[in-house]
Amino acid sequence: MSTHTSPVSPSIRLASVEVSKFRRLAQTRLDLDEATTIMVGANNSGKTSLLTAIRNFLDESPRFKAFDISLSQWPKLRELGRLWEALTEDPATDSSTRDKWDDQLRDFLATMPFVDLWFDAKEGAYNHVAPFITSLKWSGGPVGIRLRLEPASTIDELQSLAWRYREARAPVSKLKDGHAWPIDLLDYWLRQSNDLARRVVVYRLDPAKGPQGGATPYEVQALQPDTEPVDLKHLRRLIRVDFIAAQRGLGVEEDEARSESVGARPGLFTGQLLKFARQHLNVGTPGTRQPEELATAIAKAQADFDDTIYRALKPSMEDVEVLGYPGLYDPQEILFRTRIQTADLLAHGTAVQYRLDKKAVDELLPEHSIGLGYQNLQSLSFQLVSFRTARLNPSQGAPAPVHLVMLEEPEAHLHVQVQRILPQKAHGLICPKAAEHSNLRSQLLISTHSSHLAHADSFARLRYVRRLSKQGEGTMPSTEVVNLGDAFGNDTETQIFAERYFQVQHTDLLFADAAVFVEGTAERMLIPLFIERYFKKLSQRYVSFLDIGGSHAHRLQPLVERLGIPTVIITDLDPVQPTENEKGRTVKVAVHIEDQEDLECGNATLTSWHPKLAEFQAYGTPKPEDLQWASPNGVKVRFAWQLPVAEASNRWPSSFEDSLVLSNLIWFKALGKEIDPKTGKEKEHIGTLGRLISLVADHPDHAELLKALHKLLHGSFNKGDFAATIFEQLNANQPITCPAYIADALTWLQTHLTPTSGETM
Repeated sequence: MSTHTSPVSPSIRLASVEVSKFRRLAQTRLDLDEATTIMVGANNSGKTSLLTAIRNFLDESPRFKAFDISLSQWPKLRELGRLWEALTEDPATDSSTRDKWDDQLRDFLATMPFVDLWFDAKEGAYNHVAPFITSLKWSGGPVGIRLRLEPASTIDELQSLAWRYREARAPVSKLKDGHAWPIDLLDYWLRQSNDLARRVVVYRLDPAKGPQGGATPYEVQALQPDTEPVDLKHLRRLIRVDFIAAQRGLGVEEDEARSESVGARPGLFTGQLLKFARQHLNVGTPGTRQPEELATAIAKAQADFDDTIYRALKPSMEDVEVLGYPGLYDPQEILFRTRIQTADLLAHGTAVQYRLDKKAVDELLPEHSIGLGYQNLQSLSFQLVSFRTARLNPSQGAPAPVHLVMLEEPEAHLHVQVQRILPQKAHGLICPKAAEHSNLRSQLLISTHSSHLAHADSFARLRYVRRLSKQGEGTMPSTEVVNLGDAFGNDTETQIFAERYFQVQHTDLLFADAAVFVEGTAERMLIPLFIERYFKKLSQRYVSFLDIGGSHAHRLQPLVERLGIPTVIITDLDPVQPTENEKGRTVKVAVHIEDQEDLECGNATLTSWHPKLAEFQAYGTPKPEDLQWASPNGVKVRFAWQLPVAEASNRWPSSFEDSLVLSNLIWFKALGKEIDPKTGKEKEHIGTLGRLISLVADHPDHAELLKALHKLLHGSFNKGDFAATIFEQLNANQPITCPAYIADALTWLQTHLTPTSGETM
């Protein structure tokens, strides 16, 4: 009789990583999803630094550099260097100064970067976390581990470092130019990087003081002087980390791959297969070329061997197909054609070949003949499968219960369709399939600049890496990570709206320096041209434009607050007038502003977010505080709506289109009097432009013109055609003026995106 055993769920996961004093990461916490976490953010926000920090501290062969130490700690290290430079004898020979060196060691270690790992562990994970538990009564819960870079961990080691630095500095300390190596302790480490490499020390942390059990933000706990380190091997048994760097060199191997010489460089996917075969299939490497008389035997052996390789790799190759390849027009089958006479059986450019048609026997193409997207996809997929296989390799001992795989910008050369499914499918490739491994946790951490990849999943998995400018004199720019899954609180309806809007629009808001919300198509087309022409500094910034009307922009308020980037919301007043319809019901009808009574603002963003003015006429003469909104944490938003136009006798338009016309009356009148050089008569303008020119010419009175414009815009007028027409005229360098209410808002944004002295964006 057989019994069914339900799969065992993973008993432990990596919940968060907090990086301190590493590059610009002063104190940056990253909360990880149980499966897949996607990091987004503008350039130079700190995404790469986060990945590098995790990799450096958890890799078996860390390689720290001097510039990995936070800029904020450099003055303290330079001061220590000056103290060491003044040494007159080896401090190891003078025991009377022991107390002084104890203080210096404390100050020295306080400058070093460190990473805190916080795990959520169930009671069943005791064997894995036992070396890091601080309580004798542990029954599950958070487990904290600190990894700190320690070029010197004891007084003796610090004295040795100090004397080595003093000896290197002494010959150049009196030189006037001050540029001879080493200038200071940081400069010393640039050449003597071995002092930093592989010097990671592990400590236990008190879970009661960790992020899972306390308030946010919380104070990073300080290690007590008598805290004993934990053997690094225990951490290696707890978590395995693999990393795939951004593919920035694809295609360079094509010329070399054309060579048929033994030393030809293999393609990207071939290299992955070679590494996989050597590590997991026990493929040998013959030492010399076989004698010529054995050619016949070699041919048969080669065919048999190719088939063996194919069958051995076939399960892994089937995993790769979950990302959507092969498609209808992609290579349909992968074959292997090894050359036994080579030093490495798979280490040549034609080891992997592709058959475009399964029925074709000899129509084979080498790897470099296939598109970069296909090469990158195959390589990326196979690396993920290789990581999984390496984790489960019996020769490496018991598999680590937690496996963290980091992907840096995997979207390179990948088609949009693949980017959309990559997060889910990639996580499946690193997860063990056998039921016996169901207790193992696999977590994926992706950094990306792709809106398609970022919006492929729920906001709950998005982490926005946000730059923080200097908070005061003597401070340095830093970084924080915002969990966008918390942005909308319990408002599930708004979160779903935002997720669907982003999936449809594929906006680059999550990667921008600033945001501009616009009302409709015309503003979306024309405002970027106005910026390019009239706001040169602003045009050099990464600004995201969102076409979302005033009825919905306010729904993104929580997201704007969390992103923390300067934002401009350009919207319409939407004046409405309560009117009784023929059935006796009171409805609000869109009207023009001129000579109207009982007007109300019909724009939900202005009435529910800001400025919420009680009287409609107050929108015509707003105060500075009416135009700008700030959140409690300092996020600034500038609102802009139609204001009376000075060029049109201070008449008050109610839409972008009539505001643009009133702001450019001189230009429209000049077009109406333009002479055609071929006929010598007034040039005839047709279409939308012609209708507007005629309207301006027929209504010299600005009040009447405004009424006529409102009637036209709410009739058969095509606003899309209007936008395209003005777009064409702007591209032709016509002197079209940006409406003042928009120009003022863009000036505000340009000012907020201009770095102050000593600050970088």
